[in-house]
Amino acid sequence: MAATTKKLLLLCLTLSLVLSVFSGCGTSEKEGETPIPESSGVQTDLMDYYKADNVFTLNCNKEYSFNPFTTTNASNILCTQLMYDTIFSLDDSFTVTPNLLTSYNSDDGKAWYFYVDTSVKFWDGTTLTATDVSYSIQRAMRSPQFSARLKSIMGVSAMDDSLLIINLNDVNTQFPALLDIPVIKYGTIDDYAPLGTGPYMPDEEYTKLTAFSGHKNAAKLPIDTIYLKEVKETEEVITAFENSEIDLVTNDPTGFFNLGYGSANEIRYYPTTNMHYLGFNSSSRFFSNTLCRKAMTYVVDREHIVTDFMGGAASAATLPMNPTCALYNDAYSDIISYSVKKSEEAFDAAEVQDYDDDDLREIMITGIPVEINIDFIVCSDSPSKVQAAQSIADNLTNMGITVNLRQLSWDEYLAALTAGEFDMYYAEVKLGNDFSLRPLLFEDQSLNYGKFSDSVLEQHVNDYMACGEEGRQKTVDLMFKYITDTAPIVPICFEKQQVITHRGVVSGMKPTKDNVFNGIENWEINTD
Repeated sequence: MAATTKKLLLLCLTLSLVLSVFSGCGTSEKEGETPIPESSGVQTDLMDYYKADNVFTLNCNKEYSFNPFTTTNASNILCTQLMYDTIFSLDDSFTVTPNLLTSYNSDDGKAWYFYVDTSVKFWDGTTLTATDVSYSIQRAMRSPQFSARLKSIMGVSAMDDSLLIINLNDVNTQFPALLDIPVIKYGTIDDYAPLGTGPYMPDEEYTKLTAFSGHKNAAKLPIDTIYLKEVKETEEVITAFENSEIDLVTNDPTGFFNLGYGSANEIRYYPTTNMHYLGFNSSSRFFSNTLCRKAMTYVVDREHIVTDFMGGAASAATLPMNPTCALYNDAYSDIISYSVKKSEEAFDAAEVQDYDDDDLREIMITGIPVEINIDFIVCSDSPSKVQAAQSIADNLTNMGITVNLRQLSWDEYLAALTAGEFDMYYAEVKLGNDFSLRPLLFEDQSLNYGKFSDSVLEQHVNDYMACGEEGRQKTVDLMFKYITDTAPIVPICFEKQQVITHRGVVSGMKPTKDNVFNGIENWEINTD
């Protein structure tokens, strides 16, 4: 924290939309630390106001618990990331690392065997067992924060102190990626702050988090005490950060509340699984034609959308997987990226041409050219998504394809999706850490608004979910190609989110979407 309360800016809230489907209503740089510009807009003589004052402080709200499965307060959730180890952790490429296990395996992707590291200690000195891990997973299955990702679990059982078995309804060789689940002591779900095994533990008054001497990384932690300051209102959080009363905050620049923070800051971006995409009505006169859907991948200028409408807070993606993932095929992605020439050639191949010399394309149906008027819907609650949708509509218009872009309120938008009253829609969905497309593309699934039914597509997705390490790249490439060729959806980008600190206070950060404090043992915190 800095020793001053001098304020640089008055900031306002910018509304956008985040809902469970994140449908079309919210609104590139590489992930990691953003370069510090030579001129930050902050005078050199003011920089001294933002130096640390020998303590490092986070925000909290004591009206909410510090229970990782029940708290709904964003600041407290941030604190729990320091208090509770997770079964697995994921880095910014979504690669998994076990935290509380000695080993794990599965022969078929349905029955999973996890061997718990019983040398791990809780804050009270008791030993971690498979019963604690099983209990935590069962609590997570009932938690709004974690339940969606764990729907495939059929059963979870602790067989002894170290062996935990989980059985799944569906084959998923990527299942460990879904288990970045915090672990608490058996029987403590009703506690305000259950016993944990994490690197920091709270005091009785919840005024500070103190390094846990029994943690495996205790000797490497960058600071012994992290102080907690209770700030409840959003505007007060902004002011407290600007005044250096708290030292680290997070922000979703494309979310419902996009907050602006003043003072001399460093902003680091981390990748998410929030995918923006185009969806289509399989019954549409225009988009029932597979070639018309496929042509749309060339129509979308993703870099323009990411740079100009999302402020760089996203990564352009032609494939339904975050580009930071090792399995993302950059070479293939480049081939199917935005291209006016390829767009025109693709529509020509689909027999979408100007047959009557009126500078407008028509679609050929049973040998008869028919006028085109695409009904394109987007939720109006997010200016950035409206701008993105408008840019796509403009690109189509420039090629002689008529588009009617309807900007709908959330309720109207959801009603139109549910009723199938659209040809094309702009949407956002939060995928799982395994990037499973089953909820989005499988027949009769709740997010399959286009009502697609394609057994071959489902088999490609199932093959990817069932594939082991050997041959996985080939399997996922076949899935990518089939999705591109049939185009039930056209991916646009994956959002990034922000962690913001005062300039020069923290270095070595490698935040991830589920743990801002990932690798905190490698941080350096300057409190001088």
